[in-house]
Amino acid sequence: MADTAQTETNELQPSVTISDIGPAKKKLAIEVSAEAISAKLAENFDSLKNEAQLPGFRRGHAPMKLLQKRFGSDVRKEVCSQLVGEGYTHAIESNELRVLGEPDIKDYDSLELPESGPLSFEVEVEVAPEVELPDLKDIPVEKPTFEVSDEDIDAELARYCEMYGQPKAADKAEPEDYIGATVIITDAESKEVLHEQLDAAILVTGERREFKGVVSGILVADLGKKLAGTTKGDSVTVEATGPAGHENEKLRDKKLSIEIKIEKIERLEPMALSELVETAGFETEDELRQQVRERLEAQAASRQSQAMAQQVVKVLMDKVDIELPEGLSDRQAGRILQRRASDMIMRGAKQEEIEEQLAELRAVSKETAQEELKTLFILDAVANKLDVEVNDQEVNGRVVQIAMQQGQRPQKVRDEMARNGQLQQLYVQIREEKAIEKILEQAKVTEISADEWEKKQGGDKPEAEAKTTKKKTTKKKTTKKKTTKKKSDTDSDD
Repeated sequence: MADTAQTETNELQPSVTISDIGPAKKKLAIEVSAEAISAKLAENFDSLKNEAQLPGFRRGHAPMKLLQKRFGSDVRKEVCSQLVGEGYTHAIESNELRVLGEPDIKDYDSLELPESGPLSFEVEVEVAPEVELPDLKDIPVEKPTFEVSDEDIDAELARYCEMYGQPKAADKAEPEDYIGATVIITDAESKEVLHEQLDAAILVTGERREFKGVVSGILVADLGKKLAGTTKGDSVTVEATGPAGHENEKLRDKKLSIEIKIEKIERLEPMALSELVETAGFETEDELRQQVRERLEAQAASRQSQAMAQQVVKVLMDKVDIELPEGLSDRQAGRILQRRASDMIMRGAKQEEIEEQLAELRAVSKETAQEELKTLFILDAVANKLDVEVNDQEVNGRVVQIAMQQGQRPQKVRDEMARNGQLQQLYVQIREEKAIEKILEQAKVTEISADEWEKKQGGDKPEAEAKTTKKKTTKKKTTKKKTTKKKSDTDSDD
């Protein structure tokens, strides 16, 4: 009896044929038998009979033929939709496919139940690519050592004084001034207005930033030179090409004319250090300096971890070949911008630095997305192999860190991240970090001086990050009791 029931169940299951149609993309040819269609129709009509109430008949007693005549078309449409959904789910689950994004059901709107015979349809899906990992043991990793100097603390205090300074109206724009403006972006060829932004805040960039500036998420070369010397009421027009990864699709890859109507010019008057000490809630400058030192040491330690993680990722990227789905990188581009912004906030970067880097990323976001996706799939495979798990407490702890950096309540930040779909990204990010940590536990680590590391990188250290010496960051100084009890305003905007 059990064998007969199993046979009937198998007959009602759809048949599935899978074929490869591109990199990590598959076509599912699904066929639902006539017996399955009949069974589903009978099930739906029986349910309808129990619920329908037609004139002249008590509920549940209307003749089936009358129900079929009156509701037959609607029921067949509903059954068709149910069978397509169930057939697709069966195809995915029975073949253990890891689908990315939404399925593309071919000719879905025109699908109908046949009068006789099976229902056939096709679905195209992008799937997670297969990853063959190399040996994860004894990966060579260099461990650069960093230290925070008194000069770093001086520079950070100067940054805080500037951050908490008061904006004063200025007559003529100079580097590091902020301009309040109305921005109108038009297609340089058709002259169509594509975007308008009121009350835009634009930084007048100088030599330190090579005069590159950001307007409405677009990186503009020599913007600082164009704005320097302007006054309230002036109008400046610059040309630029819309980045391929811009959030506004109308601006992508187009030659743009950007008009900046200057409405005000403001210059920050830095807060006096003595006033900053009082504002931050400390009794002495030494106490504030101690807290700043600890914060910079934490950033230096984070930089060390990041340097080691990047080496692990590079080794894996060089050794693993992956075919990526063609359409996935476009969808991933926006997520990368969100993730990079979150990373920079955690590192204590200035808002203008974040905006500048995001503007640069928009210009190359598709290429960056390809690299990010490859990294994502590789580290996901590593996490699976090493049984890495992430719990709610770890996610909540990271949310609290982000909230502290932004000076907001953790619950507010969590709710906002949940609305934007960033909580899942945060989960993935923590899982990747833990996977890398497990690899580092088995890695062949060699300590090198910070000077050696900088030379190998061939560039200067990022602004607001600790200068490098031979001291290990893993040995943090003990925090003064008085300092830990105080809540500095600098915690909110670092």
